[in-house]
Amino acid sequence: MPGAMILAVLLHVVLVLAIVFSELWQPESVKPSGGEAAQLPTPNIEAESVSSEAIERQAERMREQRENRERERTEAERAAEQAAATRRAEEARAQQLAEVRKEREREAAEQAERLEQLRKEQQEVEAEREQAQKEAEQARKEAAEAAQQREAEEKARQEAAEKARQAAEEKARKEAEEKARREAEEKARQEAEEQARQEAAEKARREAEEKARQEAEEKARQAAEEEARKEAEEKARREAEEKARQEAEEKAAREQAAREAREQALRDQMAAEQQARAESDALSKWAAAIQSKVRDNWQRPRGARPGWTCTVTVKQDADGRVRNVTVVGCDGDRLFERSVVQAIEAASPLPKPEIDSIFQEELRFNFKPE
Repeated sequence: MPGAMILAVLLHVVLVLAIVFSELWQPESVKPSGGEAAQLPTPNIEAESVSSEAIERQAERMREQRENRERERTEAERAAEQAAATRRAEEARAQQLAEVRKEREREAAEQAERLEQLRKEQQEVEAEREQAQKEAEQARKEAAEAAQQREAEEKARQEAAEKARQAAEEKARKEAEEKARREAEEKARQEAEEQARQEAAEKARREAEEKARQEAEEKARQAAEEEARKEAEEKARREAEEKARQEAEEKAAREQAAREAREQALRDQMAAEQQARAESDALSKWAAAIQSKVRDNWQRPRGARPGWTCTVTVKQDADGRVRNVTVVGCDGDRLFERSVVQAIEAASPLPKPEIDSIFQEELRFNFKPE
């Protein structure tokens, strides 16, 4: 109300000037001729006294009004500062929440991308394993078919060798019988005439037998050598096939072990990430539960202002019972610090985490009443 204040000041100034001018322009009193003593201007003095007291009272009222207006202005400025501080705190909190939300969205996107990559790698590993199984199955089939073919060839070769041996023996026997028969007939027919030729015939027979024996031995030796050669070739072939089979099986085993190692590594990585996410979520829930229980047991002291916070260190035992509370830093006064300590002690035992591995006997957190 600046207009009213200025009007009051002008009114007092006019009143003071009127009193001054009334004193300056007042006519002097004429002494009466009868020798009476001059009368003092008592009424003027009383008026002047009354006016001074009124001015003082008015001035006092003006001072009180100014003081009241100054207090109102100070309180209004303090309220405006508090409102601005509250608004800035809310804006900062909103900005912080937005940043946390963006960070969580980004982490969620990254985790989704990692899970998709792990899924693709798992599919690739599954495809490689199926392909290796198909190759191993094909190799086993080929090895079985080759073994069957080797057995059939060996059987055919043995049958052919047996038939050849029997045919040779049968031919030699028939030739010998035929030759003996002819010799016996020739001998009977020419017994008389061929007496001289008997020795020659006998010699020829012995030579023929020797030759037949040598031929049979030569054939038997050649057959034995052929058999030994074939057996050596068959042995070398079997050894080569066995070596190839062993190498194929070893290769398949190495590839299977590598695939299993990659699969185990992927499983371990996924388990580690899931454990890390679970511990992070459990830690956040644990901190929120402790903060909520302490806030429920907090009693606002007189003079506490909005926005005050306290950073404290709490020591607890394995059952969550509070053993010691230390104030590290606080925005408020001693009453506010004491109220925070009492709230923490009243909240004992503190909530336990969902996962025992994240439990800590010493905690440090920032208490915010609001």
